[in-house]
Amino acid sequence: MEALIKEKIDLLTNRINIIIAEKNALKDEIRYYQAENRELKTALGKERANPKNFPLPSEKPNIAFENGSYAEKVAAITKQIDVYVGEIDKCIAQLGE
Repeated sequence: MEALIKEKIDLLTNRINIIIAEKNALKDEIRYYQAENRELKTALGKERANPKNFPLPSEKPNIAFENGSYAEKVAAITKQIDVYVGEIDKCIAQLGE
């Protein structure tokens, strides 16, 4: 009888040790993913704060208030728009892949 009880206690002890090891492994995994999540949120915040390929509001050309010939300004803006459209087309093509 005593041997049976000791055997059951040993079995329960082994199960508890396995469960504790799994719990610790899961805790480590949670810490890893939380750190990764923080890094990704920081990177996303930086990307949202500084959009690529677009001029800042102070850099936008204002054709309406220019004096004189607008042909050069319009040509430069048209070229810039074509560049943006090309970049957008590349992005759309990558999304389709």
